Amino acid sequence: MLAVGLLSQQGRLASAIRSITLVASGCFGRGSWHGVLRPLINHITHYGFPAGIICQGIGAFAGGVAALWALEALFYWPSNMTVAAAKRLMSGCFGYIPVGVIKQFMGSLNTEEGLTSYDGKFRYADPQALRAVDVPVLGLNGTWDLFCPATGGRRTVQMFGSSSKQFVCLGPEYGTSKSHYGHFDIVSGKYAAEEVYPYITSWLESHDAPLQPVQAQQVQ
Repeated sequence: MLAVGLLSQQGRLASAIRSITLVASGCFGRGSWHGVLRPLINHITHYGFPAGIICQGIGAFAGGVAALWALEALFYWPSNMTVAAAKRLMSGCFGYIPVGVIKQFMGSLNTEEGLTSYDGKFRYADPQALRAVDVPVLGLNGTWDLFCPATGGRRTVQMFGSSSKQFVCLGPEYGTSKSHYGHFDIVSGKYAAEEVYPYITSWLESHDAPLQPVQAQQVQ
């Protein structure tokens, strides 16, 4: 999301980006679990959300309690995570989420315009700006990513004017992987190293051209 936002700003940092790889990312969240539960989330997060405490509770029993399967699936495809990785993720990767971040996230990500700044004046995926971008773009999303749905990832990639862009939806039904993938397991899943990483390394090898040497100027 941040790289897409930088390119939409069209500033100095944007001009330094040579290629983009979006992994379990996108600027549109329709169909996500937080989109479906948006009214409830808005109601219970007036003062922020203690995600760290709640996720630590899930992490303590991750992989060992069948009743938690549905909760785990919000973050990753359970059968694609080792118990150790699931516990470490849920126990240490989340913290308190301020109410301002929640309002920005919930107020824009699940809308037609996608993620915007808190005041709504800046679109992270600005159509006009991204049409002018011609750096290579690769997008990867899991078929069971309930946090950042594949439809949002695909739409984000399609907005770029790049002559070289590719979107991969990872899942057995597409023949792109043997395992299903959720959100975080696309990076830390059991089979990510053999099923996901090769897409990324192959893309970089094909599109990340070496830097051109800069000729030193003589000082008179």
